[in-house]
Amino acid sequence: MSQLTCPVDQSQLVDSKTSGEESSKCDQCSGVWLSTAALESLEDNATGDDMVKGQRQYGKHVVDHACPHCGDPLVRFRYRGYNLEIEACPNDAGFWLDQSEDREIRDVMKKRGSNLGRAANAEKSWHQARRGEKIGVLQRVKQLFGIN
Repeated sequence: MSQLTCPVDQSQLVDSKTSGEESSKCDQCSGVWLSTAALESLEDNATGDDMVKGQRQYGKHVVDHACPHCGDPLVRFRYRGYNLEIEACPNDAGFWLDQSEDREIRDVMKKRGSNLGRAANAEKSWHQARRGEKIGVLQRVKQLFGIN
C-alpha cells in the first residue's frame, strides 16, 4: 500500500491487517484505512458472500477530516442504518474506521444475517400455513430462532 496520512492526527499510516484484511493503521489513534474491497471482504467473512447486503450509507454528511486516499473531505454516515458512524472516501476508494469499529461492523453483519434468516423462516412458515400444511409447535419454535 502507498504511504497514507491519518485523517485524525496526520500521522503516517503503516501497513497492517485488520480483521484479516489488508489495511493501513495509525499507531497514534489506532484508526485504520480499509479499501472498499477489503471492507466488502470483511462483511462477506462475517455473513457469507451470498447475502444481499442492501444499502450501506444512511444519513451522509461531509466532515472536516481529509480522505487518506484522495485528500477530499470524508463523508460520515450511519453504517447500514445501525447506530455506528464511519467515514468513507467521497470517491469510493475506502473507509476510515476508528479503533475497534471493524469488530462492530462484523457484529452488525452477523446480526443482519441472523435477522434475515429469521425473516426467511417466518416467511416459509407463513407460506406453509397458507397451503394448509401442518407445522408442529417444536418446528415453529425452531423456525422462530432460525434453526432448521
